[in-house]
Amino acid sequence: MMSVVLLAVFGAGCAALFGWNIHAPGLLSEEFAQDISKIPARVALYIPEGQIDYLSKDKGTALSDPQTYYIGEAYVPMLIESFQHGVDEFLLFETLPTTELMKRYAISYLVVCEIKDFKNRKHYRGQGLDLYTETFVFNPDLSLYARFETRGASEAWKVFAKKGGPEVNLNHAIESNLRSMMTYLQDLLIQAQKGTA
Repeated sequence: MMSVVLLAVFGAGCAALFGWNIHAPGLLSEEFAQDISKIPARVALYIPEGQIDYLSKDKGTALSDPQTYYIGEAYVPMLIESFQHGVDEFLLFETLPTTELMKRYAISYLVVCEIKDFKNRKHYRGQGLDLYTETFVFNPDLSLYARFETRGASEAWKVFAKKGGPEVNLNHAIESNLRSMMTYLQDLLIQAQKGTA
């Protein structure tokens, strides 16, 4: 009987028994809202299909427990929230808009954000996380106006010894990325309004 129980335990796999499923809260901090002021702009946001399902199984080191980071489920609502804080008017498109829709809704720019990579820099005393994204900005005629990449990083000591540590660390890496993305995007839009971009 004991051998059957042991076989069932090992058959379930180590990841199911000893792994970490890391779900970030998916909310921006109050500091984000204080630091990122709205600028006057009418912008559409399109999030490519599959971004909400983006995850990583990068556990950092060969000796680490299995880890699954559910990045997209936190990134997508935080991305939308960052636009609520960053521009005074924005529309969220569930499908890629046409030039006719851009004209009908008087949209100045279409922004498309996409997760490109995620790195887990786990080390003996702590953990660093890096989230890399790519942002495309299109004119009303849907011609490419600008493209830039953003990295967001978070460092935490003894992160796996704290309750909620990995989740908070992931949330911070996402927020760090979005802070950089929105700051750069705002500068780009302000320059465009001045005609100096």
